[in-house]
Formats: sequence, structure tokens, C-alpha cells
Amino acid sequence: MAGRHRLVRPLAQGGFGRVWLAHDERLGADVVVKEVRAPVSADAGEQAKRLIYAEREARNAARLRSHPDIGAVYDVVVEDGRPWMVMELVDGKSLKDRLRQGPLTVGEAMVVAESLLHALDAAHDAGVVHRDVKPAKSCWLPTAGSC
Repeated sequence: MAGRHRLVRPLAQGGFGRVWLAHDERLGADVVVKEVRAPVSADAGEQAKRLIYAEREARNAARLRSHPDIGAVYDVVVEDGRPWMVMELVDGKSLKDRLRQGPLTVGEAMVVAESLLHALDAAHDAGVVHRDVKPAKSCWLPTAGSC
């Protein structure tokens, strides 16, 4: 992708696209790439809206890239008319996956809540409203308490 990122394997898929594990050939580092896709039935106007959305999401995330509880967005690349967001790879599992093992302890729940609230507070301070917070998209790193 873009002569730089080699897609390794899909990690997840949702309504707005697919998330891939990728390798940045120039930097020699693994990253996550989010392929932003419009529905097959989308016209050129809908495609343009998706591109604008992806660019705005990346700009907003870039303002928050130094926050310890927020994964960094590095770039947005347009390939074959579709936007791809290049993001930091966080080595961990989702909170949803962790909850399959059973409930969190009070201490674990406090760490998760504190990290989430710090991240949302930083986003709101930057004028960013996150509309998609859910356990499947939240990282679980019990030793660091953030992601």
C-alpha cells in the first residue's frame, strides 16, 4: 500500500472498514492500518464523505498522539480512491476479550476506568468527541494500565 506498507493479515472488520496488521517497509516496523470502506452501493459523494471523515479522524487523533492512553495515528494514505489510516500497533488484547475470562477485580476496573476517563478527558479538551467507545475497541494492558 502506497509503496510502503505491506498488509500482513486482517485483525478486525466493522461497518466502516477493515483493520490490518501491516509492516512499514521504510521504517522496518509493524503498524496497524485501517482500511476505510464505503458500502458497495455508495456513490462518489459517499466515497468523498468517507475520505473527509478519515482525514478528520486522523487530524483529531494526531493532536492526541502523545497521550499515554491513546494510540497514535501516524498518517492517512489514499490508495485506489480509498483512505487508509496508519496507526500505532499496541500489543495487547481488547477489554472484551479480557472480560470473557470473567469479571475484573475492583483494582483492574479502577485502572481501566481511570485510563479511559483520562483519554476521553484529553480528547474532549482537544475538541474531539469519541462516539464509539466499547470494550471490543478498548485495549487491555493490565501492567501498564493504558493503551
